[in-house]
Amino acid sequence: MNRIRKGIAALAAAVFFLGVGGVAQAVLGIPDDVPGSTLLYPFFKVHPTPSANSRQDSLLVITNTANVGATVHVTLWTVKSEHVYDFSVALTEHDVFSCSLLDLIVNPTAAAEPCGVFQAPAGVIPLLTFKGILAGYVTVDVVTQPTSLFPGQANYPFRDWNILIGHLYLVDLPAGSATGFNAVSIESDTTARFPLAPGELRRGHPAIFGNDLEIRAGFYLNRCIELQGPSPVCDPGVSGYDNRERIDGPSGDSIQTGTPTLLPAATDSPLSLIVRYFSATDVNAKSEIWLWKDRITSGAAASVAVAVYDEDENVHSTTFGLADEVNFSETADIITPRAPGGWLRLKFDCGSFGYCGYNPVIPTTWGTSTAPTTPIQALAYGLQFANSQNKILRWDAAFPAHRQYTNYIGGISAE
Repeated sequence: MNRIRKGIAALAAAVFFLGVGGVAQAVLGIPDDVPGSTLLYPFFKVHPTPSANSRQDSLLVITNTANVGATVHVTLWTVKSEHVYDFSVALTEHDVFSCSLLDLIVNPTAAAEPCGVFQAPAGVIPLLTFKGILAGYVTVDVVTQPTSLFPGQANYPFRDWNILIGHLYLVDLPAGSATGFNAVSIESDTTARFPLAPGELRRGHPAIFGNDLEIRAGFYLNRCIELQGPSPVCDPGVSGYDNRERIDGPSGDSIQTGTPTLLPAATDSPLSLIVRYFSATDVNAKSEIWLWKDRITSGAAASVAVAVYDEDENVHSTTFGLADEVNFSETADIITPRAPGGWLRLKFDCGSFGYCGYNPVIPTTWGTSTAPTTPIQALAYGLQFANSQNKILRWDAAFPAHRQYTNYIGGISAE
């Protein structure tokens, strides 16, 4: 079911893409490259007016690794997590669906069916326009049937089949530019289903790793709370958001990350993301930082503290604005000009974005006015570009940030 134009498909087959490595071993709650029931493509970038000199495109690929057919639901979100377009695709066993987002959203060649039978309405373009490009993110879920609902709504027909893998290719053919990365696979915890009274806490049940929070803090739970408020729709056992896995284990979970779980939130290790950057001027190099997180933020949570370490071991501190769910900036806007290469640590402080460890206040029913605060989920990527002065050679690469949950050395706090 390959929907990419033949020329694009040939390029994708011929170019070596630098992607995300991983270990082919499933560990629930740890980001690893294994089939999942949900795929997160944490960002895409498309040029709204392609020309002979620039044709920035993002190629979305979904693969069904199972020997049975499945229906998947694709949702396009803006950088502010506004749902703008969705569709369902039937995949046969071992099937592949691929689609140019430039064709799907802009359709510059006026193709009748640029991605199979799917074409985003024209009103989507202004909603996705941000900083001069079309940007946002995509989620893909296995569902029991085609649906017009989207994640976070009541009765969304999610199916807990861990069978999908995904890839995103960033290409700009006139510029000779191409790179790519794996979609983030989010596995369902299929052992989490058993009957409970409405609102009953699951803490202590042996089938749920001995605690309640991992189930309440599913991947789409925060979205459900934003849409529904404190509501039985988001209650465990009602809508399916209870048995969802997360990108990672809740920060501070000893079973999934090795960090103490029951200490006060302020003493637990927060999540930090470590990103390499490269911006040497003699090879026209530059880097972009793209960061996805699972919520809109304001106030203290609208930015993260950034520690910048250059290649001469100099360090300085700055901030990175994170008002939206998809945030991006060139590193030249974050670091000083005298730090052409090195690495960044972006630290999500406890309290500003959620909590590190267990929330001490978890209501026994969702009819109360206080809903549990879900731990932050976040991903970052470093996109690096360089070419020689005469532009004969150009290279692009996309590298995922390393994730730091715990202390490097026992007994020593993370910086």
